[in-house]
Amino acid sequence: MSHPFVLNLIPAIEDVAPKNPRGAGRKPVSTVNPIADIAGELLFDNPAWLSSIIFGSCLTAAGQSQNVCNVSMRDVRGTLLLKEFTVQGVMATGIAKRQAERVTKAARHIAHGIYGYLQRRPKLLRRYEDNYDSRLESKLAYSHVALVPYKPLRELPEHIDAMRLTGDYLAYGEALRAFRKEC
Repeated sequence: MSHPFVLNLIPAIEDVAPKNPRGAGRKPVSTVNPIADIAGELLFDNPAWLSSIIFGSCLTAAGQSQNVCNVSMRDVRGTLLLKEFTVQGVMATGIAKRQAERVTKAARHIAHGIYGYLQRRPKLLRRYEDNYDSRLESKLAYSHVALVPYKPLRELPEHIDAMRLTGDYLAYGEALRAFRKEC
């Protein structure tokens, strides 16, 4: 008799539905989040236009029952931080399947709305993208306390990048460490 491990550090989602041998049925939908890089800063700043887009998209995509939105806007805001919108990814946060489908649908609608809004306002888009680039550079700097100039990273040789693309992550990690030590 097996007992589940008490500390489940890596959540696993088991597919309990039987598989159709012919592969019939709708395939799982996965959508890349177009605003994933700047979503954290957008949600932290919380401008008025963002709240309006989130509210309107939640009501439009997920609908409402008895004058109450069918999805929690907090759940949808958290979903906007994901790199890819999938029902399984949202279910990993502890939301039931049908509710996760609604949250994912609303998040796709919101991301499209925000992306369209920023595309029509290039100055605003540039501001968020520049802030993202500067934060990324500060994370790669040798010192997090003070801004110090650092030697830019060299491009990876193609044979090392090919290891990553083929999925040989152990060899890729070892080759990458050796390459970075040479720099």
